[in-house]
Amino acid sequence: MSGSSIGPGLVGVREAAELLGVHSNTVRRWSSRGLLKSYRVGPRGDRRFRQEDLEAFLDSLGQPRTNGGTERRVLIVDGDTSTRQRLSDIAEARGCEAVAVEDAAGALEELRSGRYDLVFLDLVARDVSRLDVLRAVEAENGGTVVAVIVGEGDTPIALQATSIGPMIFVHRPFETRHISKIIDSIEGSRSRN
Repeated sequence: MSGSSIGPGLVGVREAAELLGVHSNTVRRWSSRGLLKSYRVGPRGDRRFRQEDLEAFLDSLGQPRTNGGTERRVLIVDGDTSTRQRLSDIAEARGCEAVAVEDAAGALEELRSGRYDLVFLDLVARDVSRLDVLRAVEAENGGTVVAVIVGEGDTPIALQATSIGPMIFVHRPFETRHISKIIDSIEGSRSRN
């Protein structure tokens, strides 16, 4: 039927997402940004992907090709939309499920509803209860890695945060490879739990 008119070796967004181990919306974003090669087919211009291109994309990330298994979960708490999006994209590219919220209330709700392996947390914002998020991670999700996002002049709040528990500091502006290293480091800690 329609599959034969598309051509051999092409898969849709859903199949590409399954192969890459990310959400369908992430595949669409990567395609729109030109990070993932796609082809427009049919009268609606549906996106299709070649299997070889998807495998090459995975190889370029250095991400293991896995289907199923336990997915690492990353919570991102930041008031800046572009930072949330960038961290989500990096986490999903590393094979994680990423949940991004803009404030402490959303973070606390997420922490109550499930376990996270890694939390990226911007402490400096209008929402002053972000230290409560750190306390909740320590109390309810012991073993979760916390990466605190700090900028120039954030030393006082960062020092206050260190009294709550151990954490990694991520300085703005951050590099993708630094975030990827942090995300990759949680794989070993998860397998020991």
